[in-house]
Amino acid sequence: MAKAVGIIDEPVGPGETDNLDINIHSQSLIDFISETSTPITVGIQGEWGSGKTSLINSIHHKFDANGDIKQIWINSWEYSLLSTPEEALLKIVNRIIDDLVSHDGNKKRLSAIKDGAASIFKGALRAGAGMTMGLEAANVAKELLETTEQTIAALRKQLSDVIKDSKFNKIIIYVDDLDRIEPRNAVAILELLKNIFSVERCVFILAIDYQVVVKGLEHKFGKQTAENEWEFRAFFDKIIQLPFMMPMGQYNIGKYVNSLLVNIGFVEDEGLDDESVRQIVLQTIGGNPRSIKRLANSVSLIQIFVKNKSRDDLSENDATDNGVSVE
Repeated sequence: MAKAVGIIDEPVGPGETDNLDINIHSQSLIDFISETSTPITVGIQGEWGSGKTSLINSIHHKFDANGDIKQIWINSWEYSLLSTPEEALLKIVNRIIDDLVSHDGNKKRLSAIKDGAASIFKGALRAGAGMTMGLEAANVAKELLETTEQTIAALRKQLSDVIKDSKFNKIIIYVDDLDRIEPRNAVAILELLKNIFSVERCVFILAIDYQVVVKGLEHKFGKQTAENEWEFRAFFDKIIQLPFMMPMGQYNIGKYVNSLLVNIGFVEDEGLDDESVRQIVLQTIGGNPRSIKRLANSVSLIQIFVKNKSRDDLSENDATDNGVSVE
């Protein structure tokens, strides 16, 4: 097998081997999603690089061939690129609406939904454009929720009717990389998702850490303290009905590290002793998969350095043996 030079920092793809051995966790989430009442929001929590995207990839892959389930994937980071915060927010919401109604054959209803959504969002963008430097997404969300409550309720009813008339038993909407955008804007997205898409048959799976929510609410509640912790928690609990913490303490660190070391050709066959590797890694860099990949890349570079050093030393020895000065 060809050996890799370096490890790319990409999540485990759909259907790929999970060397962290958390299949039982992903399968349990899949079973829950299959059977749960709706609407419901699942929050996949964990620090940056802990494997949230890999986990939701495995969930998405499991449902991919199920014709009774429609899946919508939103990468919030991609929508935030080259866009103002308020534009990114409205693009995300509009994309979800487009995907939700894409199967509907009722052209009159479809037109009414899109026209109503466009009217709401254009108004918000005009409000943002009229301010110096524009409104942040959080302020746009507040504007929408406070001034167009009846319109949003009507939009939600229309979306509900479309879904009820569809062939789908469930609509699963994944929103990834919320912890890569500005926390206040991430909170704004959560608020709008809750208010617009709280619709029967909808399951939201959000990849976001609780601490991002805390930072995003500091403008509202101040710095988190023991006295105001309940306010942050109450907001989070209102949005997230099932919090799921990435089980980093149960990751098979030894197996994961060995798989990377075998991949770069540092060890062969079964690799090193799993338990010894686990202890060393946990006592040094910790168990974050992103940090472990960085370690593997450092090892890969060291291997190249050692190979080049050996080649140079051999050249010097050959030159000396032939009576050639290398000074």
